[in-house]
Amino acid sequence: MTSPAPTRISATEAAARLGVKRETIYAYVSRGLLHSQRHIDGKSSTFDPDEIDRVRRRKGDDRPGRLEVPVTSGITEVTDGHVHYRGHDLTELVEPGHTYEAIAELLWTGELATTEPWPTNRSVSNAVRRAVRALPAHATPTDRMMAGVVAAGALDPFRDDRSLDGATATARRLIRAIVDSLPTHTETGGDRIAERLWVRLTARDPAEQDLLGIALVVLADHGMATSTLAARLAASTRAGPHAILLAGLGAVTGPLHGAASRTVHLMFEDATARGADAAIAEVMRRDGKLPGVGHFIHRTNDPRHDLLFDALADRRIDEERMDVVASVVSRTSERIPVAPNVDLALGALTFITGMSHDAGEVIFAIARTAGWIAHALEEYEETPIRFRPVGRYVARPSRPRREAGRPRSTG
Repeated sequence: MTSPAPTRISATEAAARLGVKRETIYAYVSRGLLHSQRHIDGKSSTFDPDEIDRVRRRKGDDRPGRLEVPVTSGITEVTDGHVHYRGHDLTELVEPGHTYEAIAELLWTGELATTEPWPTNRSVSNAVRRAVRALPAHATPTDRMMAGVVAAGALDPFRDDRSLDGATATARRLIRAIVDSLPTHTETGGDRIAERLWVRLTARDPAEQDLLGIALVVLADHGMATSTLAARLAASTRAGPHAILLAGLGAVTGPLHGAASRTVHLMFEDATARGADAAIAEVMRRDGKLPGVGHFIHRTNDPRHDLLFDALADRRIDEERMDVVASVVSRTSERIPVAPNVDLALGALTFITGMSHDAGEVIFAIARTAGWIAHALEEYEETPIRFRPVGRYVARPSRPRREAGRPRSTG
């Protein structure tokens, strides 16, 4: 018995899978790189998803400067539609309500157990607060976190302790101090990281803070992401935990990584004011693609999105804002049949709960700190400085030097 042919996909979905514009898809067809078939409507074209995936792999392999180096790890397994922390399925970790602290300890030690709240170190917390207060008002959340890490590291005589006990003790103090350095909307909150972070990001009812706990858990690690690789590179030089966090934070500030939920949040705000169609059109005009959809690994579904978004939808904590999110998601799914990713769920969380548009970046960075430290501990066991790409010099045309005072041509 022959297996059924795979369902063909539209040009829009093909473009999303390849990370290109629709026009590029048809350019590939004209060059013989892709083959299309006319849809039954006689107006649009369809494509073989297997052929699209082959082009994607070939396109990735041929991209200049691309490095694809396998890194063996026993921390997190990421496959299409599945994430496992130390062998535990992510769904099985979220549904029982495990705290972020418990998940961090699981990533660090491999043991899943009830964990007491992390204690506050007054001297570290005070140093972090002073450093954060010294920054200008326009400093970004990541600026504040990085300043806090530097201040805490300068104060710590044991900052180069790379042992399991030493590095994890440093991580607990750092995460707690960074969270406590953020301005608070209401009372201090509880003792857990999710509880203390919630009152610093929103004035909404603390009874809803379990949503933030879910976000912290699903974002704690995701394999060899860019910021994680940056953390491992720093660890390969035997940098201490503070430097590991700085390396990870430096990479996570990029709009294509930890800050991606900001664009989603702003799209929802625009949709509130002008409607879903206008908001989608504006993003497409500016960026040529929609945020929060598609993923390099999660082709069928992103379990992180599903766990967080489903919990958010079940709570219905703000019907009006949830309707805005639903309208944007509905219009998007009609045209782009690609699974949403965790950035959409995170942007929906920050929007619906009344957080600022950059709150997702804070949540992402604090959550991922657990993963960075776990990967650093694993990297400490490897050969030092094992990541050493071989550079290949390529001569490039030099730019003509302009004479001083001569204006640039506008012709």
